[in-house]
Amino acid sequence: MTGEGGAAGAPLPDRRLRGYAEIGVASLILGTSATLIQISTMPASLLVVLRMALAGVVLGAIFLKTGGIDEVRRSGYLRRMILVGFVVALELIFYFASIRLANVTVGVSLEYMAPVFVALLAPWVLRTRRQGIDMAAVAVAVGGMALLVLPGLTAGGGHTSILGIVCGLLAGLMFATAMMLIKSMGQDIRGTTFALFFCGGSVVLLTPLAVWQTMTSHYSLTLTDTWIVLVSGLIYTALCFSLFTDGIRYVRVEHAGILGYIEPVTSPLWAFLLIGEKPPWTTYAGGALIIAAGVLVIVFGKGEAEPLIEPLT
Repeated sequence: MTGEGGAAGAPLPDRRLRGYAEIGVASLILGTSATLIQISTMPASLLVVLRMALAGVVLGAIFLKTGGIDEVRRSGYLRRMILVGFVVALELIFYFASIRLANVTVGVSLEYMAPVFVALLAPWVLRTRRQGIDMAAVAVAVGGMALLVLPGLTAGGGHTSILGIVCGLLAGLMFATAMMLIKSMGQDIRGTTFALFFCGGSVVLLTPLAVWQTMTSHYSLTLTDTWIVLVSGLIYTALCFSLFTDGIRYVRVEHAGILGYIEPVTSPLWAFLLIGEKPPWTTYAGGALIIAAGVLVIVFGKGEAEPLIEPLT
């Protein structure tokens, strides 16, 4: 679909800006999800299964109505798309395990080690050229993330464990793996199609856990949890997952991970606006560094040509 010469080069900046916009908007909206999860009394695994199932129904209808079967057949990547769906499900499982065995701060901070893994592994896995600006932006973003999570790590109110830390690192590695798998399949598969496979993998792997947690907790559905499931399924999953994965097609995968830091940056700010939870000064300082990292990749990375990705072997 992309040729050589001037015709291929002219529209590239526009596609890149589209990718940045899609990832940025998705991450900004996803920042509100942590606040809703705090409000919900539903077991986390059940909430994920229900939101994924709801989103899967909507995305499945779009998939069938817009030629999704032919899209997957033409791409030749059916097995890899199934794999990325299960990788995302494993990411969620490891994330929940990290939160349970350690705490939310540890789970979130280690899951968002994913951009570091991507920056280190993408040039080798995807055979792309390592860019100095990417490593600099990752360093700035990680510094900002450290400021975000430092109060939670030093508060002393929670507990940590080696197993919880390992699960958090595995969640980050799965996140990074999913982004690189998506990037390896090129630009011919839409974000809505990827999101559908995420939903399928998550429902298959997480349903047994959801059933067990629901039965052991004797949970009963509430009206508040019902609308949280609706928002989570339609907005956070069907819309935001589609936007984020669609954006990865048009930008360097290293940049996608860095811009994804917008989500943990905005989470405490949304909590302040929606439920009055005041963030510490380190949140603002960390957020400023992460925004600076995003500006670095957009401004200084804008003129870098996005290489054609060959299929992984």
